[in-house]
Amino acid sequence: MADALPSLIDWRAPAENLSLQRGQLDIWLLMLDELPCHPQYLDETEAKRLNNFSYNSGRQQYCRSHTAVREILGAYLNCTPRQVPLGLSSGGKPLLNMLPTTLYFNLSHTSNTALLAVRGNHEIGIDIETIRDMPHIERIARRSFQINEIAKLEQSGWKKKMFFKLWTRMEARQKCLGRGVFGQPVEDSLVKSISFAPTTGLHAAIAWPAKTKPETINFIRAYSEPLESLTFI
Repeated sequence: MADALPSLIDWRAPAENLSLQRGQLDIWLLMLDELPCHPQYLDETEAKRLNNFSYNSGRQQYCRSHTAVREILGAYLNCTPRQVPLGLSSGGKPLLNMLPTTLYFNLSHTSNTALLAVRGNHEIGIDIETIRDMPHIERIARRSFQINEIAKLEQSGWKKKMFFKLWTRMEARQKCLGRGVFGQPVEDSLVKSISFAPTTGLHAAIAWPAKTKPETINFIRAYSEPLESLTFI
């Protein structure tokens, strides 16, 4: 697999029936202002967090993204959105409270755009960022990046595009193993990451444990009507 995915991603509509084959990775593009908010889908923990938002835009983004996650995962698991057994690992990474765990997922969002990665049998991490002016790039990089990443950023002349390429890769690696941005750094030998541009002005990265490279990657765009029309057994 190349160091980066195609610069222009072909996002396709979801299939009527979702399934995960061995070696398959599905990446979902969620344009949040196009998707519904269904608070009744959320569990007590999610509902409490939703109610803690002090501004409406954040509340809507959270509700719409978690509604979509529950609808999509419910379709893979053949259950209703409310029945999706969401939980958290000891490190705070969202997961499915089910044994055996055969489906892994990860969510990231920036402003109105979110990405959801879904994979069978292996952990996954994803991150998305808006390419924007970033004050104190050098200070942030030296605090967060590994030596080889700092060298790449220096060689680029501290360009913001390179910064966000490295940042999304770093965060995707950290999220893959559930360590968080400021947790113990995840080395490239443990987790592999790859960059891509979801849409104009955004940068993203996906990461998976070494030696578990997906054989196929599907790029799917979530639409309100197909999501709401999915049937659950």
